[in-house]
Amino acid sequence: MADAATEAVWKILVVDDEPAIHQVTKLALRNFSIEGRASLLISAMSSLDAKEQLERHPDIAVILLDVVMESERAGLDLVKHIREEAKNSLVRIILRTGQPGQAPERSVMVEYDINDYKEKTELTAAKLFTAVMSSVRNFKQIYAMGHSRAGLAAMGHLNRELFAAADKPALAECLLRHFMQLELFKGAALWWGSAQGEPAALQGEALPPENVRARFPQAQATPGLALAVEGYQLLALPHVQELCLLSLQEKALLSEAELDALHLLADNAGAALTRCSL
Repeated sequence: MADAATEAVWKILVVDDEPAIHQVTKLALRNFSIEGRASLLISAMSSLDAKEQLERHPDIAVILLDVVMESERAGLDLVKHIREEAKNSLVRIILRTGQPGQAPERSVMVEYDINDYKEKTELTAAKLFTAVMSSVRNFKQIYAMGHSRAGLAAMGHLNRELFAAADKPALAECLLRHFMQLELFKGAALWWGSAQGEPAALQGEALPPENVRARFPQAQATPGLALAVEGYQLLALPHVQELCLLSLQEKALLSEAELDALHLLADNAGAALTRCSL
């Protein structure tokens, strides 16, 4: 496999049976680049064509995937193939559908390991550019983690499990479980809506002392950026409108790579929460 971290371009696979979608996508991403690396758009008109392209280009970073092609579930079947048969957990999959009734967002996010869901009618050129930019950065960060088993385990099925949660307590427990899978913390606590009073969820002996809790407002002011305070990492999830604050009790001082993994999981968790409507 080519080294995706040093390739000259970011490879983006567009899978859709409508030629016009390929043309519009190419136009929207014509100036796309991250860190001086441009994008290479690879086209596939069917799921079979997509499988061939994935074999030819195993370092593809992002897939823009239609649902209804040669069959009503062609795109969803391709997701299963990528994740379960090809064992590719690294590539970021953005599902684009022009027929949301065929693949409702909540059920798809619960049942399939995709990273984002977009309706074509709502996906402007600017929104497409932003979604792909976020996904490429996500791919880059995961790759930079060196395919850490713990990091990838924490990321795995995050969207699916959050969407399957029936209420906020279940969401809170799910979030803590994924952060604990990083294997970096003795325990974790989560406050929802307000950082006052008792946490909404708790794992391990993670309740911070008052001098650490006094720094909660500082952590709230910088969502997505962990604040180290006397053996704890304080972290407000980004993207979400309602406060979701975590206090994570460290096993040991975190390395730069471990902090990257923590920030990446926080970004994924925050983005996933914005798509959960409880």
